Amino acid sequence: MEISSSLNLHNNLKCSVCDNYLNIPPVLTSEDGKVNKCGRCNLKGPYLTNRNSLYESIGSKLNFPCINEQCKERLSWFEVERHEKSCPHRKIPCPFWACRDKDIQMNALNDISHFQTEHPGIMCNDKLTIDLNGIKRHNSFMKVLTVDSLPYLIIVHAVGTGERIWIGVFNFDTTRKDYQIKLYSGKQLRKCIIYKEPVTLYDENEQCLYCLQNLCSIETHKYSKNYSETQKEKFKFYTKVDVLCTKNVLLSEDMHFEISIVPPEVQVPNGTA
Repeated sequence: MEISSSLNLHNNLKCSVCDNYLNIPPVLTSEDGKVNKCGRCNLKGPYLTNRNSLYESIGSKLNFPCINEQCKERLSWFEVERHEKSCPHRKIPCPFWACRDKDIQMNALNDISHFQTEHPGIMCNDKLTIDLNGIKRHNSFMKVLTVDSLPYLIIVHAVGTGERIWIGVFNFDTTRKDYQIKLYSGKQLRKCIIYKEPVTLYDENEQCLYCLQNLCSIETHKYSKNYSETQKEKFKFYTKVDVLCTKNVLLSEDMHFEISIVPPEVQVPNGTA
């Protein structure tokens, strides 16, 4: 069954919090059934505990329009959440602090010009090379790596005095890519350590540098400092580099990181090369 604006029950299919369709589970309802909340608003008030299993059963038989008006896709119940996170028409908040405070929205997939205009110092092409001292000096930072005109958000976060470093690479579409982290000594290249992991689809509510720093208090961010029970999970999207062990393998204090995007079919074994 197709949902359209002419459907008599159209307004009853909307979330009371965000006013979007009730098409992402869990769908929660108040005792009197007058307030309904979709899965997008899980972390937003009001606090509801009653799951509307009957509605979810009916909703699973419906096809919905995309949340973005420019998009003409019709989506089944099981396609909605994935599509909304990767829709080429979606607008997301710019991940950088100065823009986030102003609630500046951007088209993540196509609007590289926003980064070029507002954050020119964070742009790099083809690959990103940084040294360990640079990471320790800044502690945590974000970069935008462009490969074949597509943007990739790189988040680097050092714990403590840099004994552990977490690196995450995120894209804005569903094209499968891998990222490679090559660790090597700046003085000799006879040894290197290579990590290879899949690029993760960016979700502004889960990938946030300021959540990693325990500075974020945005209600919809799953790993913000508001939610102590999720703190242990917030590094699951990142590659962990143990700096002390890496120095022992490379036999050097002068360590460099080279981050690049590689096709998923290229097989690079983890470990020492």
